[in-house]
Amino acid sequence: MTALTADAEAAAAFAADRPPSETREDRHLLTLIRALLATEKAGVEARAALPLGGTFDLVVTCDGMAAARALRAMDEVQGVTAGVVRLPEPGLLLWCVPPGTAAGWAGHPAALCVGAPYAVQLPGPGADSGPGPYWARPFAAAQRVPPGPLRALLTEYGPPPPHDRVAASGLITISPS
Repeated sequence: MTALTADAEAAAAFAADRPPSETREDRHLLTLIRALLATEKAGVEARAALPLGGTFDLVVTCDGMAAARALRAMDEVQGVTAGVVRLPEPGLLLWCVPPGTAAGWAGHPAALCVGAPYAVQLPGPGADSGPGPYWARPFAAAQRVPPGPLRALLTEYGPPPPHDRVAASGLITISPS
């Protein structure tokens, strides 16, 4: 079974039983998460390039002590931070923020924010430790990291700029859609 087939099957299964109270944005995110779950259950590598902008944008920071302090502080702000991926190599954190954040994110010395038309590879939902990419904080109830408090904490703790690491990693690609 290909990742594309698993994604289509998961989306169809979700459409059949989705609660009507979910917002369009939440349905898109939950469809994506369920597609990753179906891909993982099928034994397929769950690292397909996911388009940004529809479900979430990404704030990218360098990992390290300053980022760890910001992550712990964000846990206190949000109750539990949701949607943060750790990439041990090249040493980055990917913070999943609401779609559209990139459009309003002015330059920041400690972070880069990207959205559509870019895509990113995320680990499967069960990836909770390294050595490869894993969820430092998995998605919880379709939450995303609030960009305002995140920006303030990154300013306060000041991790080093991630731009060179992002460019060298090939992490972010142009989305085909």
